[in-house]
Amino acid sequence: MFGRLTKAMIARREARLGLRFPHVHRIAETSPRLLMRYGRFLSFLDPNQDVPPEAYHLARIRGAMAGDCAASLEAEIARAKAGGLREGLLREFLTAAPGELPGPLADVMRLADAVVRDRRDDPEARDRVRAAFGEDGLIELSYAMNGAALIPGLRRSMGFCGTPDPGALARLAAQEAPQ
Repeated sequence: MFGRLTKAMIARREARLGLRFPHVHRIAETSPRLLMRYGRFLSFLDPNQDVPPEAYHLARIRGAMAGDCAASLEAEIARAKAGGLREGLLREFLTAAPGELPGPLADVMRLADAVVRDRRDDPEARDRVRAAFGEDGLIELSYAMNGAALIPGLRRSMGFCGTPDPGALARLAAQEAPQ
């Protein structure tokens, strides 16, 4: 019973995002206990409650980009689309340099890239993110960027991570979100 229900829940999530999650299937097939731990980990990252969706998804996308995993980045793009983000903004999230995005989004990108990609601190960006979104928002964005950067490591260690193709990612950002 648990196996069929679990598979149905995973399939529903895959259908909603238009993706496959082979690493989640592997975890589910291996151990219900490990799947529950994975679920608790994911619930730690969600839901977004303290920042605008654009800032939240930007932090997650940049976190996934730092992990250099095509499947993880594809999942984050699909999540952002399902969250209603427009195609042009997603392309900017993938290609813009810090400072090219409007207002506090530039600071979110700068902080995310510093922390998860470059593994360094950026006190000025952090202070501007805190000023824009408050301490709650800064913490939530910290969860988002670091959590999204951790998932590629999990996928890679299990053998489910490919290297992103910039052309494919641009096309993915331009596709319609699954219904």
